[in-house]
Amino acid sequence: MSLEDDLATLSINVDSRNAQPLYQQVAAHIRQLILDRRLTSGNQLPSSRKLALLLNISRTSTLSAYEQLMGEGLLIAKPSSGVFVSQLKITTQNTPVKPSAIAAVDPPINSGFFESGPDIEQFPAAQWAQSLARVWRKPDSNLLRNFPLGGYMPLRQAVARYVKALRNLDCAPEQIIITAGSRDSLTLIAEALSLSGKEVALENPCYPLLKHGLNTLGARLNPIDVDAQGMQLPTKPMDLAWMSAARQYPLGMPMSTQRRLAWLEYSQAHACWLIEDDYDAEFQYQKTPLAPLFQMANQQHASDRQKVIFVGSFSKILFRTLRIGYLIAPPALVPKLLEAQATLGNLANIPTQPALADFINHRRFSSHLRRMRRCYQQRRDFLHALLSEQLGDYLEAELPESGMHLLAHLKNRPDSKDDKYLEQQLSQQGTYAPALSSHYANCAQQGLLLGFSGANEAQLSQGVAQLAKLLRA
Repeated sequence: MSLEDDLATLSINVDSRNAQPLYQQVAAHIRQLILDRRLTSGNQLPSSRKLALLLNISRTSTLSAYEQLMGEGLLIAKPSSGVFVSQLKITTQNTPVKPSAIAAVDPPINSGFFESGPDIEQFPAAQWAQSLARVWRKPDSNLLRNFPLGGYMPLRQAVARYVKALRNLDCAPEQIIITAGSRDSLTLIAEALSLSGKEVALENPCYPLLKHGLNTLGARLNPIDVDAQGMQLPTKPMDLAWMSAARQYPLGMPMSTQRRLAWLEYSQAHACWLIEDDYDAEFQYQKTPLAPLFQMANQQHASDRQKVIFVGSFSKILFRTLRIGYLIAPPALVPKLLEAQATLGNLANIPTQPALADFINHRRFSSHLRRMRRCYQQRRDFLHALLSEQLGDYLEAELPESGMHLLAHLKNRPDSKDDKYLEQQLSQQGTYAPALSSHYANCAQQGLLLGFSGANEAQLSQGVAQLAKLLRA
């Protein structure tokens, strides 16, 4: 029996009548197959398209399931190869599993570095529970019937106020579409703009899963180099360009005002859509961020000529499994996005949308954001000082003005100790430090992305000690 048949017939039984979203059902079944060792390290999973056909569900659901499991560290996407089970150590004992053994099954995200994760230890769980209780003690009857496309309107209204206060971005609540996060936003945009076969520009370097997602959706990818001012302009017409203007991922610099204006001009000249991914831009430590491309387009062009879509997420601020994001689109595009959401399914977490609206409206969210900004800045400074003091001969660590990770360039190293080797060795010790070179399509630089937001000073010190041992060996 093939692996595809195993997945379809052994354990995966999805039920559209179940209140749990289909992607969560699929993810839960695959997760259990891995933990039961029916899927083992290195096994290749079927493509999202094939799995969707086998299970008779939408491809969006299988894509979202794979994305969730990649985020948990159980699966890994390899460019041009597919999706595979990660290298994991899973207990095979037949005796009852002790709590320590259960913890060992999960990706080790509580030691050393790990990339761009919120500190869940400081999440205000009691206040979140109050918001949940308030909205569900006497729920809006609409929540128990058909949930509206676009998302819960009080949440859309709260998001409109939030982006105005934080990013000085003007939009109507009706321009906001609540999504299940970045992957869902990407899929909705691809459906609304019919991206399959279209020319898409993306930053080089960029987030590997973005590249994988666009490739899976049939886009023709064009890596565009990044310089000190941000993503350069293409030499030929593009249908869409995906960029992280507020803070380039993974390099960390903002796009300059001059380059933003050039991109807006290019967008109008070539009818090119600009996707502004506001990746962890909420955490600004030194400067007021530049105006978003979306707001600059608002000021320059009539609404029917605007070609910028703003993409954001709450999972980076609160907790990963929240799975609530949003996109803000020009009014003329909103009907197509709603149609796409109706076609592909509304994947955004419905029960938590009213709670998040309440959490924002009672100023719990803004208070938490301010507190974590101070906390992350202290951790950034601590990690940068530690790296400079202990590993200055091996690394050149940049002090980022924003974000949740810093970039450490490798220097004075033997050829055998490249960033991918270091990433692999650290991973075996439970420390997550992605290789910078893995984010490039070509002409890769050598470095490590060292997250500081989700680890305390003791854990950061542990990670630096592990890295020092490898570099000095």
